[in-house]
Amino acid sequence: MRKSAAITLLAVALLLVAAAPSHAWHHGVRTRVFVGVGAGPAFWWGPPYPYWGYYPPAYYYPPPPVVVQAPPVYVEQPTQSYWYYCRSANAYYPNVQSCPEAWLKVAPRTE
Repeated sequence: MRKSAAITLLAVALLLVAAAPSHAWHHGVRTRVFVGVGAGPAFWWGPPYPYWGYYPPAYYYPPPPVVVQAPPVYVEQPTQSYWYYCRSANAYYPNVQSCPEAWLKVAPRTE
């Protein structure tokens, strides 16, 4: 009875030692050692052997489409300018700097 209890205790101790994480750094290389002994039914929740370490391909998100818009076109409307005529001097401003009566507003004309 003592012999089977000692073997059971040794097996539990080995399982606990194997379950503890073991990390070692050796010249910048990280290594991991795992030793385990188990008994009982095995349950497996992973993919079959050939797929270990493989991940599904990443989804590719295409960049958004580039929309090039033409800059807005501004058309400057000509401002209506007027000439100012002095009737008594029979001349236009700026040829005449002052006029004794009111200036007459005249639409410009091409000559």
